[in-house]
Amino acid sequence: MIGSPEINKLIRKILSPTLKDNGFDKVNTRNNWGWKDHCIWVLDITAVGKYFSDVTGWSPMSVYVELGIYYCFVPPKDGELKIGTKAELLPKPHQCQLQKQLYCSLDQSNYTYHFDNPAEQKRNDIWWIEPDGANIEKVINNIKQSFLSDGLVWLMKYTDLVTAFKEIESEHDSFNKFYKARYFAEHLNDNFKFEEYSHLLEKEQKRIEGLFS
Repeated sequence: MIGSPEINKLIRKILSPTLKDNGFDKVNTRNNWGWKDHCIWVLDITAVGKYFSDVTGWSPMSVYVELGIYYCFVPPKDGELKIGTKAELLPKPHQCQLQKQLYCSLDQSNYTYHFDNPAEQKRNDIWWIEPDGANIEKVINNIKQSFLSDGLVWLMKYTDLVTAFKEIESEHDSFNKFYKARYFAEHLNDNFKFEEYSHLLEKEQKRIEGLFS
């Protein structure tokens, strides 16, 4: 069975140079970051692993790719952020205020047609990697294509703070939305929305506390 070192070698050969050429400053094979004036770009490549493989039928070395934008003026809620050797912030995608997955455009039906779960047959947010690694180059090239055609466009779009704020405001009402929106409004000097979201955040906090009292 193919191992991570063989996959990582092709990631570094095919994908890493593209990330370096398009805004990523710290390219660590499967974990990558780019620092902008007010935000951090994140791209992670993760293997689905043995447990997921046993449950669903996907090969354990199959991967999914997550993107995120971390806005530095929004204090972290979910634990401490990892700090690099140069005191730089290294958020994970799930810690980012905006998140996105990349999607596979390869025909993978020859791998998935026999799955018991129809949803697993149709999903395109995972790239199947054959146990012997025969299709690794094709997979990494498709990830690169997905990044250039979809991921990079998304990162550039939501690096604009006004656009990102509008996206956050379009989310379903929740503590998480109000929390992010409050700090965006403060950073953008929108006093009216800052007061609005501060009030909504306080109200939602009290509602949640009431559920456990």
